[in-house]
Amino acid sequence: MPTVGAIVAAAGSGSRLGRGSKALVRLNGRTTLARVLELFLALDEVDRIVVVGPPSRLETAAHEVEALHPRKPVVVKAGGESRQESVRAGLAALGDCDYVLVHDAARPLATAALVRRVLAAAIESGAAFPAISPRDAVKRVEGNRLVESLDRSRVVLAQTPQGFSYELLSRAHREAADAGLVGDDDAQLVAATGHVVTVVPGEPANIKLTTPEDLEVVEALIREHETAAH
Repeated sequence: MPTVGAIVAAAGSGSRLGRGSKALVRLNGRTTLARVLELFLALDEVDRIVVVGPPSRLETAAHEVEALHPRKPVVVKAGGESRQESVRAGLAALGDCDYVLVHDAARPLATAALVRRVLAAAIESGAAFPAISPRDAVKRVEGNRLVESLDRSRVVLAQTPQGFSYELLSRAHREAADAGLVGDDDAQLVAATGHVVTVVPGEPANIKLTTPEDLEVVEALIREHETAAH
């Protein structure tokens, strides 16, 4: 069995959300970080986890980890100024493994099935990310003027977790740092090395907490799911 590490990117400041660190926002009583950690701790495929947390709230993040009594190694590290720097710090802390999954703590609704789908594709091709098709018409604008309408069938909305061969992702981050390339996500950095990145079906409910409206939707979904489970 290949060794698999997971990096939970939890250092985001949550400025647009207005509730402090996104990873430490409570949804129906539990933080988004705790929810994401539970997902990865429950997966036998994942051997170890690195949480890249907000430097000013590392103690709180460590308490969240301890409260879950993890049965596999979980390390908490300070994140960097950007998500990219945080993932690089996570890769260094993870140490050598065969594959790595990178997931945003701000996506607390990802499922085990999604993680396994991404991991299987990453093992097969070296690099994979989940995505969903946009439901609305997609336009390119400049300022407040329409420039062109884009073909929806050729556009996707990228999600996490994203999965890669450890060697490949480490190289992509090294090359990006050397070239001064700042990417939206790890898939972009890996694609910049010339490696093909596979797309797998994402999940519509795998929403990223960015605005207060997202918070309301995610909390409602969690409440509905957890009420049904009891």
